[in-house]
Amino acid sequence: MKILILSGRFGFGHVMAANAIKEEFKRQNPDAEIIQKDLPAYFYPYISKMIYKVFGLVAERYHGIYNLVYKISGKINSGNRPSGPIIYRKFQRMMEKYRPDVIVCTHPFCEKSAATYKARSGDMIPLVTCITDISMHKEWFANQTNLYLAPTIEVKNNLVGFGALPENIMVTGVPVRQQFLGVRKEKDRLYENGAQEKHVLVMGGGLGIMPELEDLLYTLHEMPNVKATVITGKNQKTYETWKGYFDDIEVLGYVDNIEQYMSKSDLVITKAGGITLFEILHSKVPMFIIRPFLEQEIVNARYAQKKGFAHVIWNKKENFTKELRKLLEDPGRLDELRARTVRAGQEMMDTKLSQAVCEMAKRGREYQISYCCGFFENISKEERGYEENVQNWLRLALRRAAML
Repeated sequence: MKILILSGRFGFGHVMAANAIKEEFKRQNPDAEIIQKDLPAYFYPYISKMIYKVFGLVAERYHGIYNLVYKISGKINSGNRPSGPIIYRKFQRMMEKYRPDVIVCTHPFCEKSAATYKARSGDMIPLVTCITDISMHKEWFANQTNLYLAPTIEVKNNLVGFGALPENIMVTGVPVRQQFLGVRKEKDRLYENGAQEKHVLVMGGGLGIMPELEDLLYTLHEMPNVKATVITGKNQKTYETWKGYFDDIEVLGYVDNIEQYMSKSDLVITKAGGITLFEILHSKVPMFIIRPFLEQEIVNARYAQKKGFAHVIWNKKENFTKELRKLLEDPGRLDELRARTVRAGQEMMDTKLSQAVCEMAKRGREYQISYCCGFFENISKEERGYEENVQNWLRLALRRAAML
């Protein structure tokens, strides 16, 4: 079986969700052929770097413009509006090259491109959309999508309102990598022993965008019995500025074992990215959010606060350092916040990623059968006997493969 996974590096959450789905496919079927593509880079190899650079610049420095565009696009019902002919031709050539049995998308641009191809070609290939934000933006909906992986039950209800069938929506949360599953062991033991030292993890997402970082680091440095680790992601400037500045604060760039740092932490101070929220839920560690400013992260932060697993500072005039000190100096509040994190993780997701991947594989096998049966229907009458033998053999082989 061939699986085509499409994403885009508009932030790193979309790519990380794609990686998690790829991992689970490989875990279940090591022989599966998985093609993972950064679709904007594949379509526009000469300008994709510039596209991503502009996106990062706007998100970091001109978030008012970013939020305006996000809000406007959310009011446009694009479920029936496929992309243009150029996108269709590029996608068609990609399909002819790889010939997948399932398409999985973790970004709206990828979903719209795949939906365009399906609408114009008539290809019935299963299209799976993995939604990576708690905010239900209309750009995530397409009539041609066959299966949705929704982060929450609220997003599922919104999809049903847009016209999706409930049986085609699985509430998986935002998929996280295998390393995050069952990782929360060390801190359970630490709390039981009544340890006084607190470990704080500071993250700014893949882009390393961390507002008010200077005040935050000075506060953590001045607090007794607090050790901090700062992960700056791809933000080289922030890394070089703070690396080695404080003896008791470890500063790192991009790391691929973030789950190990979460497992040792009592609190994570971070942006409210979609995949970050679910990494934290799987790690069972509370989060502290300082004045979210990107629109989807504002929605995510509100949801996390409502569910009780995040302490959010909203007011620009509010002294976040004072609130942070209160939280870290009160073990009872930290314990309560952590208990809410555990409870929220249990309530928000009703389907494991492994179950969703099984469903994707099942639909892919059904597509294989329908495709092959359609091929045999076009064989001449003289070859009918040969057709029936091969068709029966193929059905049997695929049925047996489904039982493995």
